[in-house]
Amino acid sequence: MQEDNAPSATLDASASSTAPETPSRLETAQSTIRYYSGWSFGAGLVSIPVVDMLLVSGVQIQMLRKLSDIYEVKFSEHLARNFVAALLGGLVPQTLSVGVVGPLVRGIPGIGGLLGLATMPAFSAAATYAVGRVFVQHFESGGTFLTFDPVKMREFFRKEYAAAKGAKPAAA
Repeated sequence: MQEDNAPSATLDASASSTAPETPSRLETAQSTIRYYSGWSFGAGLVSIPVVDMLLVSGVQIQMLRKLSDIYEVKFSEHLARNFVAALLGGLVPQTLSVGVVGPLVRGIPGIGGLLGLATMPAFSAAATYAVGRVFVQHFESGGTFLTFDPVKMREFFRKEYAAAKGAKPAAA
């Protein structure tokens, strides 16, 4: 009489159905974007002009580093900084035109600090969210840092930024 030591198929099926499901790469990336957007909000609370932008930029670069790990894309800090600057640079005129003030307004005696404190955290979180969404879309389509074209992604960035702020996107 021969013993069969192989587990039964029913045991295998029930074991796999009770095992925790691992999140997809996209779900992990979206969670990463939310995490770093929260950190950007906090960095935006720093009321020292220029320092706040440096902190937010650092958070965005770290987010892109993490997203590149998730998508197994070779990370380039130099390219990441340039792309973030290019995306945000296209946003500045639109942002100023709809009333979100930049760090320069903080220099206005009396009200500058209050205006900056009221707007910078929201701007920082929305911009970080939009940057993350742009890169996730790019990485999901098989792109890398070497193939990223910020000019082609600018309109998508504006839409994601507007969505993060809860506003309609401005006409380009």
